[in-house]
Amino acid sequence: ASYARRRVVPVACRAAGGGRSPKRQVQSVELEFSPWTRYPYMGPFNRKAAEVVEEVVAIEAEAMSTAVMAVLGFIAFLYGATVIVFLYQESKVGWKKITRWLRNLVFVFAMLAGATVMIIPSLVVYLVGGSKKGMHFACYLMRTYFKVMGPILWGPFTFEGTENLPDGSTPTIYCANHQSSVDFCTIFCLPNGPPAVSVAKSSMMFLPGFGQMISLMGGIMVSRGKKGTLAMLLEIGVQRLKSGLSVGIFPQGTRTVPKKGEPLRGFKIGCFKLAVEGKVPVVPFTIIYPDDFMCSSGNPPGVKVIIHPRVEPGDDADKLMKTVEKLVLDPLMKETGALAPVPYVPKKKAEAKKSD
Repeated sequence: ASYARRRVVPVACRAAGGGRSPKRQVQSVELEFSPWTRYPYMGPFNRKAAEVVEEVVAIEAEAMSTAVMAVLGFIAFLYGATVIVFLYQESKVGWKKITRWLRNLVFVFAMLAGATVMIIPSLVVYLVGGSKKGMHFACYLMRTYFKVMGPILWGPFTFEGTENLPDGSTPTIYCANHQSSVDFCTIFCLPNGPPAVSVAKSSMMFLPGFGQMISLMGGIMVSRGKKGTLAMLLEIGVQRLKSGLSVGIFPQGTRTVPKKGEPLRGFKIGCFKLAVEGKVPVVPFTIIYPDDFMCSSGNPPGVKVIIHPRVEPGDDADKLMKTVEKLVLDPLMKETGALAPVPYVPKKKAEAKKSD
């Protein structure tokens, strides 16, 4: 209002005219005029100035309201589009049938909304306490939230072989098979409660709330097939391990539901090179979902997690990968009837073989 009075009243003074100079009129108005009160003794000039100022204030308030509504509309569109894309991708991973659409919808919304709420406290700790404390605090918030939210929506997470878990504060690489968007909850629900950052594709950064929390946790974003991705994974991954964080990764890369008589996806070597480079052990675990996980009626059936003995890194990443791959996928083949995995071959090597 004070800004409006300084800018608008002189114009109103000149428009009103009068015997005195505009400067004297402005001084008179500023002494007598309040934009919030219509005094009974206001002359015609002061009433005109008050009307002009009130009109300007109303226009500014309307503009602000329009801007706020536009921002909220964009956020709603962004969240809605993310939920639709997320559900569409889940429908394409190979489930026989999906009837739990409402549960999936609630899961995705809770994932995005919960992560969005955690951004501000995580950012405050990050700025005040430094990056290390910020990442650990963000990991703590995410672990606490999904450890509660996951079992509520999907049933109990049953862990076998918990004696194979190291102390949660020990930097470790946790790797498992990748089948569903629910997989990441298993890492947050591990009984030893490790502060684990995830290795995720770079497009995850565009998930509202969740992508930003992954970044605040110290997550490692990779671009599949892009030159320099492995070097970046090793550089950032070693930094995270040295800062006391663990790394959670799904070496198969893409979500795929195991099917009887079909080969499983093979593991990629990136995380195993990271284990050798960072000289940290690998804890493999197998995630097993019941056949009716996405279509059962009544209470959700839950998730079974088999934790295998940890594997020391050694000096040979290829040997480490084959050992861990066998530990993780053998129970899955036994449970689902799927075939042994076809070794993963990078696209460039595959094209070179075809040309030969």
